[in-house]
Amino acid sequence: MKIVRYHPRALIGDGGISEAIRGWTRALAAAGAEVEIAYDPGYAAGPRDDGLAYVAVPHGGRGRSRYPKDLDSVLYGSDLLVLHSGWVVHNVVAARAARAAGVPYLLEPRGAYDRQILSRNRLRKKVWWALLERRVAAGAAGIHLFFDSEREHLRDLGYRGGVVVAPNGVEPRDDVHWEGGDHLVWLGRFDPEHKGLDLLVRAVGLIPHLDRPTLRLYGPDWRGQKAAVWGLIDGLGLKDWVQICPPVYGAAKWDVLRRARGFVYPSRWEGFGIALAEAINIGAPALVTAYPLGRFLAERDAAFFAEATVEGLAAGLVTLSSSPRRQEIGRNGARVVREELTWDHTARSWLDQVSELGVGR
Repeated sequence: MKIVRYHPRALIGDGGISEAIRGWTRALAAAGAEVEIAYDPGYAAGPRDDGLAYVAVPHGGRGRSRYPKDLDSVLYGSDLLVLHSGWVVHNVVAARAARAAGVPYLLEPRGAYDRQILSRNRLRKKVWWALLERRVAAGAAGIHLFFDSEREHLRDLGYRGGVVVAPNGVEPRDDVHWEGGDHLVWLGRFDPEHKGLDLLVRAVGLIPHLDRPTLRLYGPDWRGQKAAVWGLIDGLGLKDWVQICPPVYGAAKWDVLRRARGFVYPSRWEGFGIALAEAINIGAPALVTAYPLGRFLAERDAAFFAEATVEGLAAGLVTLSSSPRRQEIGRNGARVVREELTWDHTARSWLDQVSELGVGR
């Protein structure tokens, strides 16, 4: 099967969609598929030297309105086009190009149809759905979800087409193991509303001093919101308990996770949660909320669960910091990674389900 994964910003950044696209490409290639990554050269000078196949696609437009101009030449001889994210112009144009070329496409919204995302700018998304997004979804051979719990989001939208369910994969780490420490860790992008950082900081302040854990927040700024988080910490008098730290990558990231007392990931919504998957991969006990990966882990006794409220997180932080089950929960998380979340497992499941949709036959 020849697959084209298209995302304009596929070469930008080391996390989120870009990292997942590279992971899927490697895993599907290892499973026998031929995969190319199509990208917008306006965002990058050239492809990465990582052994993957990249193809530049000319784009027009500006900013968030950039769109592919010659995708049909890339699609020639392909069995499937994969589109990522949702509510974007480039997917609308790419879907139209795929239909014109007679190439089926799979839509991978990556949480973009979550009810909480739909609640933001609800009127704008309602109009966009009616005019554009509905046709993108309806014309797809199927929609790729990471977890079964996301089916309810599609039902809310009235989608009744094909579905593929396969989470992002994780590469098991046998060279890094959780050791524990004296502080809790959060790692991610400083988007307070999305990542629940406002709830998390207020939750720390709600815990009595004698039980209050220390917390370190690692990650890059996002639209100047790191300063807003710092202002909240300062305003609540929590500087002795909550520290803002720079982003960490590579060996430094694994060292932070390895030495954490526990890992907390309190997002209001989440497409997947790569940082969380990496933490449980090495056996770190984690605290999650009700996004799909969090629910998946909590149902398997592989993470502590908390409601995404100040009160819920306060109770969860105390549990994560002091529960005698912390090591057991960490071991369960690592086991779930190896049994259900390896790239080999998810890639083969994805290929089987795509074939069942009639693609590549």
